[in-house]
Amino acid sequence: MRNLSNVFDRTGFPARIHPISYLAVALLSQTGMSFVQQGLVVAGTFFAVSYHLTLGQMGLITSALSFGLMCSYALSGVLADRVGPRRLLAVGASVMAVVSLTLTVDRTYDLLLFNLFLLGAALAVAPSSGTKAIFSAFAGRPRGLVMGIRQTGVPLGAALSAWLLPVIVPRIGLSATYITFAAELLITGWLFSFLMPPQPKRSASSQHHRLELKHWRSLSRPVLVSFLMVAGQYILLTYTIVDLHTVHHLSLLWSGLILAFSQVTGGAARIVLGQWSDAMGGRRPPMLALAALVATGSAATVAFLPSNASIGVCFLVWGLFGIGSIGWNALALTWSGESVPPSYSGLAIGINGSVVFLGSAVFSPMFGFVVDTSHRFADGWLMLAFILLVATVLSSLAALNSRTVSNPPD
Repeated sequence: MRNLSNVFDRTGFPARIHPISYLAVALLSQTGMSFVQQGLVVAGTFFAVSYHLTLGQMGLITSALSFGLMCSYALSGVLADRVGPRRLLAVGASVMAVVSLTLTVDRTYDLLLFNLFLLGAALAVAPSSGTKAIFSAFAGRPRGLVMGIRQTGVPLGAALSAWLLPVIVPRIGLSATYITFAAELLITGWLFSFLMPPQPKRSASSQHHRLELKHWRSLSRPVLVSFLMVAGQYILLTYTIVDLHTVHHLSLLWSGLILAFSQVTGGAARIVLGQWSDAMGGRRPPMLALAALVATGSAATVAFLPSNASIGVCFLVWGLFGIGSIGWNALALTWSGESVPPSYSGLAIGINGSVVFLGSAVFSPMFGFVVDTSHRFADGWLMLAFILLVATVLSSLAALNSRTVSNPPD
């Protein structure tokens, strides 16, 4: 078992504030980005009304954002390695805010998709720079816990958007919502970049490192598992409210609360699973296999859930669904960063992030197409259960082959 006592030790920490405070600001930055990115997915219900969309077209809202993130995530990771996350996020926060404001002038569905693509490309700066900043600042310490806490910002932002947007958007309108998005992106991004330590100079030894074939092979495992697991995360986020409202006849308020609850349980799972993986000597695959198994069972349960299921049962089922389909993310990112030499951790995390958003872009409209074609939400959930089952098998095989994390600290 690895020593977990030095995770938040002030001694040797590169930032000018305490590690807990630094992590809190990192969490705030990630939550701010997630509130916008995931919130736009949640707002798909309102887009569907405004633009008269089918479920398949509604899924393209997620795809537009995800393709933008996918196209720029790896590049953002390279820039985080080269120029440092501090400068990258300072500039990126301004770009995110400006692009968010352009959504206020959208009048057609095609223009909306284009601007969402641009916003997704800009938003990639926040997770890539933030993850690199945490990964580097906590070098030489157990990273699973801190990465889990920081990545909790993703479901936390989604939970806040699921809770607040169904109430706020009908009252203030989409344009005012976009302005709010721009303001919080700017504030949270600049605050975190201001508190980041300067980019350290790369040592001579790190400059001579090259990514070898064995590193690419090691990286391919978490990347493939992430590609499959993200299907659960984004299908859960995109279609939960619609399913609960139309199939189970719950109000939009209750549907949003249940979705928010699933994001909270998923966020808690990221922290717990990250800490458990640290206690196991930094082995991430076993905890990923556990999350994938829970997600598979939950998706299958939703498929066969009676339409008259009580609100309590829905909270329970979707709570477990959140644990499995959201709890995996920080583990996979950490696994990716630890699969390569430290000087390339930003690139590895960026590649993983790009593939994650490729998966979200592919699987969300695929789910919508299945439901539109069969006219049964159950068929979509069964499709998802099969995808998650494959992820369970792959992560279980990786768990059998893994022993310890051999990646040296920065």
